[in-house]
Amino acid sequence: MTHSSPSKRRLGPVAGTLVTGGAILGLAVSAASAGTVHPGLAEQLSGLAPTDDASAILYLAEQAPIPEISASLTARGATRQERHYEVVTALQETAARTQAPLLAELDEMRRDGKIVDYTPYWIANLVVVEGQRRSIEALAIRNDVEVAEINFRVELMSPVGDVGSERGLGETGSFENRAGGIGVTPGVRGINADRVWNELGITGAGTLQGGCDTGVDGTHPALTDRWRGNHEPWQECWLDVLGGTSQFPNSNAGSHGTHVMGTQCGLGAATGDSIGVAPGSEWIACNVIGQSVGSEFDNDVITSYQWFADPDGDPFSVDDVPDVVQNSWRINEQFGGNYQDCDTRWWAAMDNVEAAGTVLTFSAGNEGPGSFTIGSPADRAATPLNAFSVGAVDATNFNYPFPIASFSSRGPSGCAGNPIKPEVSAPGVDVYSSVPGGGYQQSGWSGTSMAGPHVAGIVALMREADPNVEVDVIKQILIDTARDAGAAGEDNAYGWGIVDAYEAVLQVAQGLGQLEGDVTNASDGGAPLSGVNIEVIESARNFSSDGAGHYRGFAPFGTVTVEATHPSFGTVTVPGVVLIEDETTILDFAMDDVVGPVITDVSFLPFQDESGVEVLCRINDFSSIGSGEIVYRADGGTWQSAPVSVVEADVYSGTIPPQTVGAEVEFYVSATDVASNIGTEPVNAPVDVFSYIAASLFYAEDGEDGTGWLLSSSGDTPVGTWVRVDPYGTQWTGNQVEPADDHSAEPGTDCFVTGLGTQNGTAGGSDVDGGCVTLTSPVIDLSGATEATLSYWRWYAQFGPTDASYTAQVTSNGGATWTTIETLNTNHNSWENVVVDLSTLVAFTNNVRVRFQACDTGSDTLLETAIDDFVLSGVGQDPADAPEVTIPARTQLLPNRPNPFQNGTVLRYQLAKSSSVRLAVYDAAGRQVRSLVSGAQTAGTHAIEWDGRNDSGSLLPAGVYLYRLETEDVTSERKMLRMK
Repeated sequence: MTHSSPSKRRLGPVAGTLVTGGAILGLAVSAASAGTVHPGLAEQLSGLAPTDDASAILYLAEQAPIPEISASLTARGATRQERHYEVVTALQETAARTQAPLLAELDEMRRDGKIVDYTPYWIANLVVVEGQRRSIEALAIRNDVEVAEINFRVELMSPVGDVGSERGLGETGSFENRAGGIGVTPGVRGINADRVWNELGITGAGTLQGGCDTGVDGTHPALTDRWRGNHEPWQECWLDVLGGTSQFPNSNAGSHGTHVMGTQCGLGAATGDSIGVAPGSEWIACNVIGQSVGSEFDNDVITSYQWFADPDGDPFSVDDVPDVVQNSWRINEQFGGNYQDCDTRWWAAMDNVEAAGTVLTFSAGNEGPGSFTIGSPADRAATPLNAFSVGAVDATNFNYPFPIASFSSRGPSGCAGNPIKPEVSAPGVDVYSSVPGGGYQQSGWSGTSMAGPHVAGIVALMREADPNVEVDVIKQILIDTARDAGAAGEDNAYGWGIVDAYEAVLQVAQGLGQLEGDVTNASDGGAPLSGVNIEVIESARNFSSDGAGHYRGFAPFGTVTVEATHPSFGTVTVPGVVLIEDETTILDFAMDDVVGPVITDVSFLPFQDESGVEVLCRINDFSSIGSGEIVYRADGGTWQSAPVSVVEADVYSGTIPPQTVGAEVEFYVSATDVASNIGTEPVNAPVDVFSYIAASLFYAEDGEDGTGWLLSSSGDTPVGTWVRVDPYGTQWTGNQVEPADDHSAEPGTDCFVTGLGTQNGTAGGSDVDGGCVTLTSPVIDLSGATEATLSYWRWYAQFGPTDASYTAQVTSNGGATWTTIETLNTNHNSWENVVVDLSTLVAFTNNVRVRFQACDTGSDTLLETAIDDFVLSGVGQDPADAPEVTIPARTQLLPNRPNPFQNGTVLRYQLAKSSSVRLAVYDAAGRQVRSLVSGAQTAGTHAIEWDGRNDSGSLLPAGVYLYRLETEDVTSERKMLRMK
């Protein structure tokens, strides 16, 4: 649709004088003459020897004709997806075509040691280079280079701290961490965002916000659920420009970005904190601001802008691209380098990001109340809308009209003609929002960095109403709907006034038709159905049903086709739906369930008592569960079933009756919903099944009792001693160190762990330090066993230097000697099952013990270990209990034991008749690595041990291997895993 023309216009000159010419604005410029050196770079170079290194940005003379492309897209009413594709591909094509000669020379210079390195970019046609002064100067005068500029790092607009003296309040300005909630924050109410949620049903759902700041605590409860990386690749949802390897957003560079993102989209359900303007939107982020590490042959802002413009690297997709990116950074006179107002170095990248469809909002700065205090690039005034800067008002301590904060940077701009700045204002004093560690803070969080995210959140609300509304239209609507404050009209304190989310969204929705309704499960009594995608086909508008099954959204009016889709339900298509301008059309959907239940978390202990073997699982479905069962058989016999019943919520339990000791039991879980859809786990059962060898229980400890376990030994360090608790869990840079839960299925809660972290505490506050800590089992009697298998679940987190280790050992002589079960010295921070055949390690005596030891003998290593669900099972020795030898009913390949394994495993198979037999081991690529059997064998059960070596006697690496049985009648294969 076409939105109404702007009603507020800035008067007077708006275009700044450009030092470097059209290339910096992203205009197409022909390569007609040699490039120039920006005065700031020239000043820096003048103080260097010819071979001293410097860093520079080389803008190429030819830039993609983005202004013309953008104007054409606007004229034809292109969608955001069309705009993104055409702009990004034009930028990439221009860079690929024109940079080749320059990059070739840079490669040669790098080989000759004349430059350190370089980074090419396409978001603007430029290359960042670090190299010798004389090399930079030579590159700057190439005919295909327009200008060489100094390569600055940017600075965070830090909060100004307490502003209580402004309002006569005696606050300390401390950054207290509040655990309780305050509901809808004063700032959110002050811009009427809550009216948008409550009266228009718009929360930012389906939109994406970006944070160009210090990073974000991705574990914060107000933010973690809406990080886009929860369901998409992390690489397109988190950019770590600090040179780290984190695959999860963190706040290592400071708490600022977490507070800002909270204002953009935070929602603290547990504390009742509606801290975000658009709590329905998702977010992505980078940690570009306030850091001083990294290479000088790149530019962090340009790197982040290029990433924000196309996070997934696919110009055709747009769901990964943020609708808005909030910027709380600037440069000013303090940076030196012949800095001047209206600095141009990021303009081309800014313009191109916005031309591709992403709004950039900028905090004005915290250097007020003097005039001319807005830094770059917020002081840019090349057009009435660019750059879009935001001042700060106090909506926390005053009713409307909110006063301008004294610290808020004032205009006019230092650009030519001194245009009025900022564009608008928003709440920025004592803003309540999220901080790293899961808490919330308010006092001391004052600054235009707190105001900018209020405006960014409004953009997300506007984009939900109309996903295709263009960047400049959004900015103009924000200006048009701002509530005038201060001097009448535009001024250098408030700009055009204080933003109003409700009026802005109403104006975006003007001329659209509203569609809303309820979605229900027709297969289960009309229960509300959430997560259904409602699409208006003609305009590609998409809405999602909420937890109550309700949806609401806007689309261009007319006669349309509407389609409801859900992965577990049959698609419903309704043609001929009439949407009327500025009116609401009601359309409900009743959908049929077509997918069976999803069964997960199947768990069982591989031994049987007098009742048999209990199997636990989770069964979930969008419809009610009608029935469930465990389908099982022993030694390839007839399939039988045992019912499962609800334990609690979605947890189900069933029991496989006792089987003959030594029998191989195979089983799978099946469930049917009320719509008669069937689901199984494994999903392709009975081709794939779970299996175990029926065995007697010798000893078990699930962490809930702990009787007889020793939590320390002589000589242990006191730091990180083993405890038996329900772990809180600790994290470091987004990585789990102490587990957040035990391994046992509900209702189990406890496990053995090395030191209990404090709730919301740091990882280093409870881990092992300064030596070893030892956990030792009670004495276990295996004197009556002929076979014994040890199974336990282990967690081992190790981050930092490699002077740490974990070892599991077993003894059968009371500790006189110990035999190693496994050793680790690399990170394994997840629950992993270890199964080992003890017959290959120790004799079966009445004095068997197992111990687990974690050691950190150096410094700066984070180390946590946990043990749970410890089980010893096997076969007894009494000859009277031994089954009579029988001929197997069928030829089959049995599971190897143990699996996974380290030092060796036993491969077993049954022959129903005498046959020629071939048994061999293959690697994951299908290459044979070991021949174990080749020749005739008699009927019966056979077993052969494989030691993990190939036919040449060399030990094979850890990994997945196949073993294949070939007889005259049967060919069968199974997988096994050899661990390090």
